[in-house]
Amino acid sequence: MPSPRLRLRPALLALAALIWAPAAHAQGWAEVEEQDLRLARVAERIMVANVALCNQTMPITGLILHSADQYGDGVADNRFANGQLAIASLLPGSVAASAGLQRDDAIVAINGVATANLEPQPDGHLREAAFAVLADSSEARAVTLSVQRDGQVIPVSLDGPRGCRSLVEILLGDGPNARSDGRIIQLRYDFAQSLSDDQLAVAFAHELAHTVLEHRRRKTEAGIDNSTLLANLGRHRLANRQAEVEADRLSIHLLANAGYDPGIVEQFWHSDAGTRANGTMPSFIYPSTGSRADIVAQEVRRYLPLQRGPTWPGHLLEWRERGFAGD
Repeated sequence: MPSPRLRLRPALLALAALIWAPAAHAQGWAEVEEQDLRLARVAERIMVANVALCNQTMPITGLILHSADQYGDGVADNRFANGQLAIASLLPGSVAASAGLQRDDAIVAINGVATANLEPQPDGHLREAAFAVLADSSEARAVTLSVQRDGQVIPVSLDGPRGCRSLVEILLGDGPNARSDGRIIQLRYDFAQSLSDDQLAVAFAHELAHTVLEHRRRKTEAGIDNSTLLANLGRHRLANRQAEVEADRLSIHLLANAGYDPGIVEQFWHSDAGTRANGTMPSFIYPSTGSRADIVAQEVRRYLPLQRGPTWPGHLLEWRERGFAGD
């Protein structure tokens, strides 16, 4: 089976929107791919529908990439026979699938940049460095790839829609049920597997809302330190709780714009899935599930009385230019 994927530094973990818990591990590649594709399908729908709300955007291709340095020695060698950066899977119907790309194809260049020359960040992998190059693609032209398959290099051009910028993936191993650090959104394998498609959309929309509202940047600028127990105290606790409430409220707008019934957010927080997401113990940061359900129900009544989009949540987006409680 595949070994655990990307782990974020402890200083970033407190940006997670949903509670930490032990994981039940996946059994093999097929199970991981199934959840990766479920999440990608939901994520791309929501990211494309809300591109106008995002300050940072990227081309949406349907590619799910991984790199050999994410795994233990020898665990995934057969998946990287063509190169160190490879296609883990492709979203059916995407521009990447339509272009004839295949699982385990290696990506040797993106927009003319050789992936062998990319330098991962100290806490990252080749996959994230390659994603940054792809995400930085100009709106004015298609993404160009050089793909290696069975010793041949194949040129490919991908002209997909734009969407909100974020690397999205299923996480293996122990950790929070879901988390976002402004660059990467991860949902843990067993948590995603336990959710219906609508519940998966709610969990993802909450995490994307953290990214859209630029909570990581705003907390850094406000001097909010989430690397220690300070995250649960004083102004740090107030800021973290404010971020959670903002994300809950924005999530209904992100879902409505993507064609979901925004009422599924209230239903989520009244469900067993909401209880698992929030944790069974009282939290210094997260409101109770009942409070979260009331908050989103009020948001729907006030701003989405017809229970559908399109919606422009300017009253929430303006928080990007503001500080946090206690600043």
